[in-house]
Amino acid sequence: MNHLQTASGIFSEFITSLIPDEIPESVRHRARIHILDTLGAGIAGAASREVAISREAMAAGYGTASVSAVLWGSPASAPPLAAAFINGVASHAFELDDSGGCDHSGAVVLPAALAAASLSEKPVSGARLLHAVVGGYELARRVQNALGGYDAVNNLGWHSTGVCGTFGAAAAAGIVLGLDDQRLTSAIGLAGSFTGGTWAFIGDGAMSKRMHVGRAAEAGLNSALLARSGFTGPADLFSAPWGGFLNLYGGRSDDGARLSDEAALYGTLGKEWQVERASIKPYATCRSTHSAIDAVLELRRLHDIEASAIHSVTVRTSALIRDMCGKAVVSSLVSAQLSMQFALATALLRGGVGLEDITVGGRTDLRVAELMERIVLEVDPNQHGGAAEPFVTVMTDSGSYSLQAVRARGASTNRLSDQETIGKFVGLASPRVGDGNAEGIVRTVLGLDVLPDISRLQEMLVASSEAELLV
Repeated sequence: MNHLQTASGIFSEFITSLIPDEIPESVRHRARIHILDTLGAGIAGAASREVAISREAMAAGYGTASVSAVLWGSPASAPPLAAAFINGVASHAFELDDSGGCDHSGAVVLPAALAAASLSEKPVSGARLLHAVVGGYELARRVQNALGGYDAVNNLGWHSTGVCGTFGAAAAAGIVLGLDDQRLTSAIGLAGSFTGGTWAFIGDGAMSKRMHVGRAAEAGLNSALLARSGFTGPADLFSAPWGGFLNLYGGRSDDGARLSDEAALYGTLGKEWQVERASIKPYATCRSTHSAIDAVLELRRLHDIEASAIHSVTVRTSALIRDMCGKAVVSSLVSAQLSMQFALATALLRGGVGLEDITVGGRTDLRVAELMERIVLEVDPNQHGGAAEPFVTVMTDSGSYSLQAVRARGASTNRLSDQETIGKFVGLASPRVGDGNAEGIVRTVLGLDVLPDISRLQEMLVASSEAELLV
């Protein structure tokens, strides 16, 4: 079969022939903003226990190499495949990375692209990096759409970032490495043999959620490197009669009908740009808690609510969000960040949920624990999926106050301002790389279109000392 007749080939031909200047400025702007946001999350994530463990494991497995790539927010480097894994883990370690892609596209696409740059035979320009990031977001989200969407994938028990993110990483790395359409088609085919990751971690708050992201970044880069050297992958990965990806991973409706749609991989290329559908997170918790956080903060503001006066908080939401975020457990960082009760109690007490709030001290605060006991989640049959907007009721000494959550802050339909995102980045990055480098990264990323070589950007991601672990 001619590769250009397959979904992978159609996508590859489009994305490899794309001239960066032809990408709409609004799309390139979103890519720049999301690059900055992901770098901030990854630099801060260098202080996570998951990164410390990953670095030890990767050093044992990969050893040293003649070519190395920067570990963001650290003075160390690692072989490129290991760096892609570690920086991917770091970017997702504190739940501060973007969502609304595959779900977490930035944390798989950018680590793969920057690690690939260390293996490029010639300097990688800022325009090429933007091209790669846009291409990675395109494919990662389109694979999820083709499987039936976020809810369809997650309802089967798959973590969508692990299942779909590898493709975005392969596309981004392939563009950085200069693959032609035929070799990128092979890279996409190979990526299909690296995918996976289940929601089993939700039972005990295990670290595997972070590993799904790092593995997707590493595997995407690996797929692109194999393809560059001539290793072939199936051209018809998605709809092959036996072992087709959409058939294996695609969701089903309540009546058993398949939800997969191969045309979603290519039908609107050049018309609908997926990076414009991604969101940026203002809180260090699961995205599905954010609308409810916004709602309780608004009620707190409107009615001057003190936490000590709250009798109860009721959150009416979808079954998916109740199942995913309904456990009042803070025994691990992952558990706390997936707990609606923790998110709302923290927000009501502290006005938000930031890095300091998810530390052991923050998440085991007795005031938080006591308020969590008064927060209840109920299933609203009229709400569906992970993007449901909960209805929140707070009962206090002075009365009962209710609010329907709408359009979480940072969503693609309710964006943070650029200055808010820049402020988030500087707040996360400055403690690790210094104020000067943080400000330099902002200027460099916002000017990527005219940057002839991204090596200076990579240098500014280096810290002078190792991070003290934030646990």
